[in-house]
Amino acid sequence: MKLEELFIHIISKGKKDNTYKFALAKFLLDYSFKIGKIEDTKIYYDEISEAFLKYYWFQECKYKIKQDFKQSSQPVVITIIQNYCGSDYIPYSYENFFKKNQFKNDLIKEIEKKCLNDVIPRFQPDEYNYLYKHNHIKSNKKYNIPSNENKFLLLEKDSILFFKNNYELLHKALILEWAKFLEKTNFTPRLIAKIEHLGETKRSSLNKYKKILLELDNSKKCFYCSCDLDDSDIHVDHFIPWSYIYDDELWNLVLSCSSCNLKKSDYLPNENSLIKIQKRNETYNLIQINKDISEYYHNCKKAGFFKITN
Repeated sequence: MKLEELFIHIISKGKKDNTYKFALAKFLLDYSFKIGKIEDTKIYYDEISEAFLKYYWFQECKYKIKQDFKQSSQPVVITIIQNYCGSDYIPYSYENFFKKNQFKNDLIKEIEKKCLNDVIPRFQPDEYNYLYKHNHIKSNKKYNIPSNENKFLLLEKDSILFFKNNYELLHKALILEWAKFLEKTNFTPRLIAKIEHLGETKRSSLNKYKKILLELDNSKKCFYCSCDLDDSDIHVDHFIPWSYIYDDELWNLVLSCSSCNLKKSDYLPNENSLIKIQKRNETYNLIQINKDISEYYHNCKKAGFFKITN
């Protein structure tokens, strides 16, 4: 079996209880793409574990991507992240959050201990150990955990070259399969983009929309508290959180004061505000096909985003 056939077989076939094999495949691709010297390379588990933390931290803490309908059957990695980081949306960047909270190393160790010892030996079929070698020994259909000094995989130089030369094609195939697995349990738009660009998508400035919104409604009042807006204190806010919508669309943008914008953050507004923005969108003909803001609002709530308390 060729390397390309093997990789596609791994990500598209077989039993999928969770998305660990997608995460491992993404790590192997990203690692190989960035590597300089093409040679057989030892990769220790803590480095893989740290990549898992980043992949799943964004899915859980930023985008609220559900891994399963049932809370009890979610992957262990999500439970670990929730135990350390909570289950609320986190407004900070990945880097700033872990600067503020000094338990990143503990998280990495726990993910390594509880999440990698099965996916690494089972990722590729036993008869096709072409991509990397590992130190797990199979006994009675189970794999024994290797000793600490042997907790590494040996990524073959041919595999590194293969991943590096075919990165774009393989990465797109991987993200598509990952999204297909998750779309069964999610009501989230732009799922592929959220998985593909974890932590890499920069939010665009919304200043260009300020003039348009002011022209639509020249009352110059905060959408949420109705206070008069000062020219130096006009903010443009995503009514439904950007982390859910993952796009800048006029039908979802409102003017607000800095106080309301800061307080709302990535929470959902209350139901009265939903009625208000629906009327505004109808008045100014901002309703488009598949842009039913009420449906987005309720699906966002189903996804796990919380409503602001007042």
